[in-house]
Amino acid sequence: MKLTIGSRGSQLALWQARWVAARLAELGVETELEIIKTTGDKITDVPLARVGSKGLFTKEIEDALLEGRVDLAVHSLKDLPTVLPPGLTVAAIPQREVPLDALVGKKLNDLPHGARVGTSSLRRSAQLKKLRPDLHIESVRGNLDTRLRKLDEGQFDAIMLAGAGLRRLGWGERIAELLSPDLMCPAVGQGALAIETRDDGGPALQICSKLDHAPTRAAVTAERAVLCALGGGCQVPIGAHAIVDGDSLRLRSAVIDPDGSKLVSDSCTGAVSDAESLGSAAAARLLEGGARSILASVYGNAQPLAGQRIVVTRARSQAGVLTAKLRALGADVIELPVIEFVPLDFAVPDWASYDWAIFTSANGVDFFFDRVPAANGPKLCAIGPATASALRARGLVPSIVPDEYIAESVVAALSSESLQGKRILLPRASVARDVIPDELTRLGAHVDVVPVYETVVPQDLSENIRAVFTAVRPDWITLTSSSTAQNLLAAASPDLLHGVRLASIGPVTSSAARKHGLEITLEANPYTIDALTAAIVEWVQQHASSQASPTR
Repeated sequence: MKLTIGSRGSQLALWQARWVAARLAELGVETELEIIKTTGDKITDVPLARVGSKGLFTKEIEDALLEGRVDLAVHSLKDLPTVLPPGLTVAAIPQREVPLDALVGKKLNDLPHGARVGTSSLRRSAQLKKLRPDLHIESVRGNLDTRLRKLDEGQFDAIMLAGAGLRRLGWGERIAELLSPDLMCPAVGQGALAIETRDDGGPALQICSKLDHAPTRAAVTAERAVLCALGGGCQVPIGAHAIVDGDSLRLRSAVIDPDGSKLVSDSCTGAVSDAESLGSAAAARLLEGGARSILASVYGNAQPLAGQRIVVTRARSQAGVLTAKLRALGADVIELPVIEFVPLDFAVPDWASYDWAIFTSANGVDFFFDRVPAANGPKLCAIGPATASALRARGLVPSIVPDEYIAESVVAALSSESLQGKRILLPRASVARDVIPDELTRLGAHVDVVPVYETVVPQDLSENIRAVFTAVRPDWITLTSSSTAQNLLAAASPDLLHGVRLASIGPVTSSAARKHGLEITLEANPYTIDALTAAIVEWVQQHASSQASPTR
């Protein structure tokens, strides 16, 4: 008998498929391997690790199973949705590798203040922010060898990966620390493989079922029950870790706010035979213990954006919150950064000599205070809540946060103060509107503008945009700054963007987009990520309602 195995073509996926082939060979079964490119494989050099589409790395392989082109598929279980397509089943879950998350480069406690840590996982990022708010968490994409190379090149102080993948590919010695589930609750099913076949009672199902490891299946059944009951997918900030000891199963689970501000956890023990109900009950306790408010704020109470493909154009380091909110509302999110931030060298000013310091972005806060000690000094003005939050994270409290988050509102708020002769510091991007310095100078202030960072266009942006629009036609593109609008049109022709709706975070961004010939579908008010998300939901619901209404 000869069976065809369907697998992705990544180094780890091929290792896993060949491992299963070797186990089947021990049972006297001959196999051949068919590599299948999934949606998640079709777009290179675009950070899609957090794309919200269910089955991102499995759908095309499952289609091949249903069509009879392959007899079995080998997946990382954490990539497999909790609900399978009709006609398919998980025939076996072999014995699990280590399910823990690994730090490569340095141990957690050895990382210096402000260290750069790379991870493609929102769950890991959220828990790292909870454990070490001082760390700079950045997205890192690519196969394991690519991520390790980026670490070795000095792009990061450490990276976080699944320990299982490192050990399977022979890189276990690179692991600096395996984090315990009490510190870093693993992804549901992490470290386990899933062998999927048709649910037809045929030879593939019967043979593959012999590779099943009952304790591992029980453990991941409990974990996946948590995920299913919470309504999450494989990329959301939900963790679960189960251990089977004889007839007993211990389950730890957690829901984490993406910004790391809140974590709700649960621990329980029960019978192995009750694995699924244990997981469901744990999810119920998580919800009652505070997870409901986290999920409601992040995911909403429904899935109003189900079926909507939305491109997030923010820089990689800033895309996480918007991505999480859109995904939680059911959207398929594609992160396509059209902008990157590069720190600039600047002469450190005499911080204490200023009367006021104005910050117009969280980037300005971070790049400035990476060089300047965050000590008491001038009064602070933050253009909006995100910037104010960045200041508070440095132990500084802004005196003014205007009601509207634009430069004109900053001027209006400060004009109520006596500015004659006052010294004002304005750390900002190298290219920005001059409304604030011009108007405050007119009011008698002396304004020192200090460029602390610049925005640049990512390499290969044009190629990445074409790849995205060729692979999956988006419904929406979100624009969160003037630079994102400018860079988008510089890299993509208007014809390529035809028919895709544009959602803008505010009037300044909208104005920049229109100057470049782009048509804005909607504009957030107030000018925040939450309002932008809500505006997209409102537009989709209104148009769905109008389409559903009978013509009179």
